[in-house]
Amino acid sequence: MLITSLRASFLLGMVMLLLLLIVFLFSCYPVPKESGKELIEETRANGNAQPPESSNYQGLRFETTKLESSSIEDSFPRLVCLGDSITFGWNISYEKTFPFLLEKKLKRKYPGVIVINSGIGGQTVVDGLDRLDSDVFYFGPQAVIINFGLNDAFIVIDEDTDLKNNIDLNTFAGTYRQLIEEISEKGPEILIMGTNPVMTELLWENKDIARKQEESYRLYNQVVKDIAENYDLVFIDIWKVFMAEGELDTFIQPDGVHPSETGLVLISEILSLTLESVDLTGKE
Repeated sequence: MLITSLRASFLLGMVMLLLLLIVFLFSCYPVPKESGKELIEETRANGNAQPPESSNYQGLRFETTKLESSSIEDSFPRLVCLGDSITFGWNISYEKTFPFLLEKKLKRKYPGVIVINSGIGGQTVVDGLDRLDSDVFYFGPQAVIINFGLNDAFIVIDEDTDLKNNIDLNTFAGTYRQLIEEISEKGPEILIMGTNPVMTELLWENKDIARKQEESYRLYNQVVKDIAENYDLVFIDIWKVFMAEGELDTFIQPDGVHPSETGLVLISEILSLTLESVDLTGKE
């Protein structure tokens, strides 16, 4: 009896040890993060969500994620600005982003208008295509303003020290066309906004790389312009506008890439003037 009892105690101890080992291993294993779409829906459903302290963070603007379905449906017309950190308003408060400024200007003609900021920093046209359902079609827009290119054309150096663009030109052009076609199927007006000029000498100490970077930005911007013309879409040439207005550092932040508050005001004014010739009332 004593031997049997000892064996039972030993087996029970081994089982408990095994269970503790399993618990330890699972506690160390990383828990998968929610997808971007799940996080968006969770934030929209959470009325107590708090805005981030910084103007620079990953994902959609807090003000976009907390929009409620009822307020969206009651607004007309609805415009969505789909893009990267230029649309997001990197290092800029929400009230100074060009989508917010554009909404204020459009309210003179459309009192019930809403302009939705669907910009996410660091994204490319490939990312934009992936989030059409959650960040564009979700809002049922009458117009969509597209702006991609800066992250796509950005030069990266691979392991062999070869220079290449973040998204190669063929993929960029093909994806941009697909983006336009999928939005067109839903019926909204589409406006294409080119990239702003960049002070590449602030990005790269190497003058040869800086020169190649500027060439890439010019090339990708021209490709976007050609695509817009091929689809008979309005193209807003921000590059040309910025260069024509005077000293570039007036319109670009010290990082040499992102539009300053003055630059964003200029973008909103150009977009507002362009939209004067677009009838948004028939797109409900």
